[in-house]
Amino acid sequence: MILGIETAGRRGGVALVSPAGEVELLLPPGPQGTALLPAGANALLTLVGAERVDAVAVDIGPGSFTGLRVGVAFAKGLAQAWGVPVVGVRQTEVLARAVLPWPGRIAVWIHDRREFVYAAWATPDRVGRETVLPWEEALRRALERGASLLVGSGALEFRDEIRARAPELRVAPEALAHPRPGTVARLGWERFKAGGGEDPRGLEPHYGHKEE
Repeated sequence: MILGIETAGRRGGVALVSPAGEVELLLPPGPQGTALLPAGANALLTLVGAERVDAVAVDIGPGSFTGLRVGVAFAKGLAQAWGVPVVGVRQTEVLARAVLPWPGRIAVWIHDRREFVYAAWATPDRVGRETVLPWEEALRRALERGASLLVGSGALEFRDEIRARAPELRVAPEALAHPRPGTVARLGWERFKAGGGEDPRGLEPHYGHKEE
């Protein structure tokens, strides 16, 4: 059984995944939601009749600075208290997983601030490194490389402009634009089974890369 924690996006929550199935609890956005993380995790454990899990998975970003720090700290605290490993997954991986099995190239855009996005390329096999770009530059590169699907809060933020300037590109619907804790947990479960858990003391938020 693995607990998934999502606080990097505008909508957060917690989820439990095990061979028996999945339960997910979405929380309000912002500080109100992050304050409810402990109560949400306890509610899920009570629901399934468990006192602890085998591992903890958390979205390490990029995303909200405050949300990331709260979520990662909570995940590390739980993992240390239970003596279990923690698994970090990136928000770009979570968002790309939500639109698979898309057959072509995927551009994952996470809205950063104003006119900027964290941009990463994804295929069914892997998700590349995130780079902070002005959204118009990210759009130019998407057109050059033939991205056929854009997904994430950044794609949603500039959806109207994308449709006006690049009608050949598709924008994933709003329901897929925000990472879900259930997807965080499933990705974490896969890595945990493959031996991907790590010492919680070494886990840190991932804030993306600025292009040099």
